[in-house]
Amino acid sequence: MPRRVDKEKLARADREAKLVLDAERHARDAKTTRLREQRLQQEALADKAPPARRREPTGKPARRVIEVD
Repeated sequence: MPRRVDKEKLARADREAKLVLDAERHARDAKTTRLREQRLQQEALADKAPPARRREPTGKPARRVIEVD
């Protein structure tokens, strides 16, 4: 006895699977775009920040006090 194949069911399943994959791809692309914009914003802020001020070195080393009993 030949096997009956429901071609409409297979076509429906293919359409639904394609819709799910497209939705996932769209969400992934949106997330990538959002993260890229955030990274570029952070890089722009880091470039604009003034460099940290350094302490000027002292001419003499600090004196140490050693107490002896």
